[in-house]
Amino acid sequence: MQTTSGAWGRMSWRLKTALGAGLGAASMIAMTAAPAAANSSADSIEVGRTLDVAVTGHLTARCQIEGGADIDFGELNGGERAVALFDLDCNVPFDIGVVSTRGGLAHVTKPQGEGPYAGVLPYDVLLTVPTRAPQPSILRAAFTSQGGGRASSGDGIAVGGGKIEFRTHRPSGAGLLAGEYTETLTVTVSPRV
Repeated sequence: MQTTSGAWGRMSWRLKTALGAGLGAASMIAMTAAPAAANSSADSIEVGRTLDVAVTGHLTARCQIEGGADIDFGELNGGERAVALFDLDCNVPFDIGVVSTRGGLAHVTKPQGEGPYAGVLPYDVLLTVPTRAPQPSILRAAFTSQGGGRASSGDGIAVGGGKIEFRTHRPSGAGLLAGEYTETLTVTVSPRV
């Protein structure tokens, strides 16, 4: 409420909102003479004390893996080690799996071996992926080339890339059949949305 003083005494004004037929939502100012002792709180404007604002948005789920390269173990005597790095970008929890195409490093033409010589050299895989849920953690999973497997990030999302560590087994029996050996390890990531 505002008041002004002048030769005519005290004057007060207030803003009213009128709602009625033909008026719509119109505002009008009414000027009234008020005695000096009038209750000023009765003439005050009510102001809202809360405001609700609805806020929305979204984040598109993504889960992709990149990388992969050839690894050459060289001469296969058993116990060879290698590391492969990959990029993993998952902003949702995920499952990650590994599958060996041939069950190990397999002889190109005679994976069944010949005579006392083996044609497949199995290996172990240790998969490591940093995650956050919301605290930092590490997803670690161990697999064999003969079994493969799957691991879950739980409630975690990927934080950067991952690492695959390979370690070949010792050849069994008389050893490995001479020749070239190949293998493909497939790593699959599946988002859980």
